[in-house]
Amino acid sequence: MNILVVNPPNKPFTNETILAEPLDVLQIATVVKERFNNVRVIDMDVNRMENNINEYLESKNVIVFVYDYQLPLHTSEAINNIFEIIKNLNRESKVIMVGKTSTYSYSKFLENGVDVVIKGIAEELINDVIENVFDKDKLNKIPNIVYKDNEKVVITKQVFMPNNYNKLPMIDREFVDISKYMETRTIITSRGCIGGCKFCTTPYYFRKWCGKSPVEVVDEIEILIKKYKAKQIIFLDDNATVDKKRMMRICNLIRKRKIKCLFGALCSIKCYDAEMLEEMYKVGFRWIHFGLESGSPKILKMMNKEMDVKRVEEIIKEVKDMGYRVRTSFILDYPGTKVEDLKKTRKLLKSIKPHELRLHYLAYRYGTPVYEENGNVINKTQYIHGNKPNIENKDLEHEIELLLKNLKKEGYEIITDNVDWMKYNNQDKEMKVAAFVPIKYGMCWYEE
Repeated sequence: MNILVVNPPNKPFTNETILAEPLDVLQIATVVKERFNNVRVIDMDVNRMENNINEYLESKNVIVFVYDYQLPLHTSEAINNIFEIIKNLNRESKVIMVGKTSTYSYSKFLENGVDVVIKGIAEELINDVIENVFDKDKLNKIPNIVYKDNEKVVITKQVFMPNNYNKLPMIDREFVDISKYMETRTIITSRGCIGGCKFCTTPYYFRKWCGKSPVEVVDEIEILIKKYKAKQIIFLDDNATVDKKRMMRICNLIRKRKIKCLFGALCSIKCYDAEMLEEMYKVGFRWIHFGLESGSPKILKMMNKEMDVKRVEEIIKEVKDMGYRVRTSFILDYPGTKVEDLKKTRKLLKSIKPHELRLHYLAYRYGTPVYEENGNVINKTQYIHGNKPNIENKDLEHEIELLLKNLKKEGYEIITDNVDWMKYNNQDKEMKVAAFVPIKYGMCWYEE
């Protein structure tokens, strides 16, 4: 049996200067490899493959698409590419879907040629599904999956699947040619989040936060440095600093092993601890991201993301004073946003002046409370990197224009569409960017 674990092509293809290795795809493939021998990863995005994988097919195939699982990197338009790939298959094949979108909208995938959808966490189920995908009688005994049997949709027993991320094997990057990806290497050391933001799928999909041990984390860092020549590594955890004790041990091991590398991490204001951030800086952390999302206490409460805005100002100043390059993100059109709310966001930005600013229009992701609560919204985009608002309010649009105008006056380069990020690599570390599209990791990280 020929097993292909596929990272589908983005539509349009992902900007080459921000292409990161598809860690969630590689994690699934690594787990599959523990039981099966003939396993390959096909990264259609990095290889610029449109809608055909027939050259990789053998007489009998199992194809696992990993889409919107842990890393939400694809546009929603990529779904139609997946369906086109399935339609073009010219050998006996069974198709399995892994990811959030297919979990919450499985009917659409079953209607377009997918044989089995795994609902929720997939690693503990994937090998059993592959082994039995040609036998529907056996599939029925596997929990948390959906499939069709004679046009009838079968939903098997739904059971709680714990987020045992700490038990998963280290990702095998040999499945892909690492040289095809951006030079900043990536790592995921934990999965899940302790927050409950209503616009995010993570708290409802992976539930409890779970991190790998400090030894495992630093072992992987050493492999990235020694084997793949990494000089910069970004922690792509939803929140890398949930467990202070764990992070302090990671820092201690980096110091003990005399590891020389620059690091970045996605973190949360909720988990801010000055001692931890100072220790991280001492061992090479130079970049930090905080998802702030609004400067309005009212909107933050509606998001289930209550924060003390004054305390946010103090924290960002402290982190910048430590020497970090700081990125923050904001959602400009969250339901209920009024002009006065955007004015408060503008005021907060004027105060904190992050080096990098990721601006968002809300993605109404399947499975989130904000999606369920706003049934009357037209054209609910699933894409987190859209650059068009979901609003038709001239006052709000004017306020957003004013915000961007003020940012430009403050020296920010405003980026609304794909750009060649390579041209920014040699800019000084105080360079300021405000973007509606993904910003390249690793820009302006400097060793002191």
